Amino acid sequence: MNLNPLFQKQAELDEYIVKRKNLEGHDLLKMKTVALICELYEFANEARFFKYWSNDTNPKRDTLLEEYVDMIHFVISIANDLGVHEHKYVTTQPKGPNDLILGITNLATIIPTSKSKEHVKSLLNNIITLGYYFGLTEEQVLEAYEKKNEINYARQNSDY
Repeated sequence: MNLNPLFQKQAELDEYIVKRKNLEGHDLLKMKTVALICELYEFANEARFFKYWSNDTNPKRDTLLEEYVDMIHFVISIANDLGVHEHKYVTTQPKGPNDLILGITNLATIIPTSKSKEHVKSLLNNIITLGYYFGLTEEQVLEAYEKKNEINYARQNSDY
């Protein structure tokens, strides 16, 4: 999945939000990380793979894509903040969704301290792998990102 076209768009959205909310000079990395983790677990909740107690284990596809794209917004925002402005996906060993979610969580929680570009690249790679695991395509993700990006601008313009 090539997310490179989104890095500049995300930088523009972030800049717009920072100016509108008077956040120039604020370190937002920890807040963005918490937001990413929240979206990750909203995604997991919609994916339902861990709900061993439920008979309904089928993901809600539209909501799943929406939560995934919310994750993409925040992970690219974090990447931009730490000087990672592009990413080349590296195919990884197959992992189940539990391992992916926990691995993404572990990476996300150390990035605000490590500020490591390698950790960010690994985070991006694992989030892309998660999308592939659930059958999301590059085309779906890019299209959904564009729609959500428009919504995000509209929200900022309506004092969201």
